[in-house]
Amino acid sequence: MVFFEALQALFPLDLGFFVDITMNNLLWVAVFAALIYFFFEGKRLLYWFLFWNFLLWAILDWEKLTGYVFTGATFLLLYYIIKIVLLALAENSPGLKKYMVVISSIQAYSLIIIFTFFMKGS
Repeated sequence: MVFFEALQALFPLDLGFFVDITMNNLLWVAVFAALIYFFFEGKRLLYWFLFWNFLLWAILDWEKLTGYVFTGATFLLLYYIIKIVLLALAENSPGLKKYMVVISSIQAYSLIIIFTFFMKGS
């Protein structure tokens, strides 16, 4: 449970924990940083890198704690199909183009709620 371990290391400012994780996973840190750089066009790399690491760790720990798997095949299939359709509609509509991030976020959270309560996380 990396997320809770990271929180426990963050409060007493145990930088050794973060250095250890970084040094033991240099390849993945570099690949993830390159993806963040590419997706956000090199703007605020450190901010987005830390933000997405936080989200990734939180989602993986949430899955371990609750037993609901949001990285399973059925969830990801629906997630990406719906995401492509909604973002294509938003991109082609001048009024919705500026709200693409909001639409994407609402779609993700809505699907998580649907999976949690109606599909029982399967």
